[in-house]
Amino acid sequence: MRIVFAEPPIKKKKFQPILPQTHPYMGILYLISYVRERIDDIQISYLEGNLTINEHISRVQEIKPDLYFLSFTSFLSNLSFEVMKKIKDDNPAITIICGGSQPTINPEEVLQNGADICVIGEGEITVCELVKHYFNKSDTNLSSIFGIVYKTDEKIFHTQKRSLIKNLDSIPFPAWDLVDMKKYPRDHFSKSYPRANIIVTRGCPYNCNFCSNPVWKVSKPWLRLRSPENIAEEIQYLYNIGIREIYLYGDEFNPVPKWSIAVCEEIKKLGHDDLFFQTILHANKVNDDLSKGLSDINCWLVKIGIESGNQSTLDRINKKITLEQVRDACKSLKKYNVKIFGFFMAFHIWEENEHLCYETPEETINTLDFARDLLANNLLDYISWGFTTPIPGSQLYNTCLKYNAIDPKVKMSKWDKTLVHLDIDNKVMQRIKRKGMLLQARYNIKNGLRDCGLRYININHWLTKLIHIMK
Repeated sequence: MRIVFAEPPIKKKKFQPILPQTHPYMGILYLISYVRERIDDIQISYLEGNLTINEHISRVQEIKPDLYFLSFTSFLSNLSFEVMKKIKDDNPAITIICGGSQPTINPEEVLQNGADICVIGEGEITVCELVKHYFNKSDTNLSSIFGIVYKTDEKIFHTQKRSLIKNLDSIPFPAWDLVDMKKYPRDHFSKSYPRANIIVTRGCPYNCNFCSNPVWKVSKPWLRLRSPENIAEEIQYLYNIGIREIYLYGDEFNPVPKWSIAVCEEIKKLGHDDLFFQTILHANKVNDDLSKGLSDINCWLVKIGIESGNQSTLDRINKKITLEQVRDACKSLKKYNVKIFGFFMAFHIWEENEHLCYETPEETINTLDFARDLLANNLLDYISWGFTTPIPGSQLYNTCLKYNAIDPKVKMSKWDKTLVHLDIDNKVMQRIKRKGMLLQARYNIKNGLRDCGLRYININHWLTKLIHIMK
């Protein structure tokens, strides 16, 4: 039996990516390793995202798979639908199974655009049962496989929800043997190379209104942690195959600080002075013990979701942090020479008392002032800046739909120009966005990044302004 596990091909032409991709999709590598461990006599091919559509389709035609698995996010939905149509046109008998955030959020739409089955939420056990089903190693009917939505005779059926895997250590390491990390371009934010991501947690205890994380909260426990020993074992494996920088990936590395410090201690025991790390933290659970632990393992950069410089906004978007906690977290990390990347967003949106509410230009400028103050006082090194985007699956997205604030048919990349609820001149919004991009570029340049963010703005028009604010 031949099976293809695929990412959407993100290149329009050779050497011309739609989106930069510096690492493979970890979810697919986990699916492959889980299936390989439990089913023999199958031929698995992995199609990475750094292909053009024509290259992708040609590979599928060469392999002639019995099953084609495609995992994708909301941002890549239209591209994925185009790929599925081409594959179905070429081979109508092929079974297409889709997973990832968008198939979980809106399986009906995905089924209407060429898929036969959608895997909802966490996929390892479900995908393995589907492979067994089509491999005739199981007598189960599709209706008895939990965690799927499928189409039969143009009718759509939902099966019972699949429970989450409680013991993450029971999942084999991703299929790293199928990946050559040296093929991926070096990330702009990197200390060494090659770099890999490893997933250390699944789930999140928080409910920020802009985050699409709720799509994965199909059952409890929402938060699951790998053991420190299991994480260290995978890190040693990656080090042995040449990896020299690792992103400790999860919604946040410090949901349980005691566990986070234990992870750092296990990594330190490995004794690799030439191995570097990055991770992401929640500002309300940073202390000196954690900061020192991160510094001890050569974690040179952490990312923190700050989002707004207005406490009232942070409260309303359910961020569960205070501005004082942000400052204290940055001071603690800086005490141990850890660089910090802060995420900020302009014009937050929320619902309050049955009304659609949003930040004013003055409040958004206040966020920029807060970011500028942290940068000037060496409490931040880098920032990101852009309009708040209603991502499908988030509370924010549902709120915007409720008040007809977005057109769901418009591409998300265009929503900053099509949000109709804001009683603000679009020129004012764009001017504030450019100010933030210039601030971002200034500190990227100051700290030596090759990609300083200037590709997002009209260089000829704004170069003199950039020079002015750098004085």
